[in-house]
Amino acid sequence: MYINFWYPTVFSTELQDTPVKVRILKQDLVVFRDSEGRAHCLSDTCVHRGGSLSGGKINGDCLQCPYHGWEYDGDGCVQRIPSLGPNPKIPSRTRIDAYPVEERYGIVFAFLGDLPEEERPPIMEIPTWGKAGWRESFLQYDAAINYERSLENGL
Repeated sequence: MYINFWYPTVFSTELQDTPVKVRILKQDLVVFRDSEGRAHCLSDTCVHRGGSLSGGKINGDCLQCPYHGWEYDGDGCVQRIPSLGPNPKIPSRTRIDAYPVEERYGIVFAFLGDLPEEERPPIMEIPTWGKAGWRESFLQYDAAINYERSLENGL
């Protein structure tokens, strides 16, 4: 597994009013936008009963689990547990993994790893991006092959 690297998750235009499930390196993740339009990437598994958060809905700045309605903020912390009623004391351990996100080149990238921000490698610069005489084109395909073989073939 290649950790400590930026991975493209979704095209920026794919993030609308519903969360998007992605699978990267055998990990299920969910990407969504909060009420201010910021993208977030979380583990796709609710800590309560293992529900898939990508099947839930966005509620303000939180992602709501479709199973029992637990709500997670962009940092993976539970902000609401409906069964506890108003003003509950939510334990700090009720959280899921959240991944740093950077939006660039029309793509939402997530950093999968544990390096501190100052040690993370940069996303590759594309000097011609947005310059006159150049245009972008995106290619996306799914292949039922091992990613290592695909990389090896491309090299």
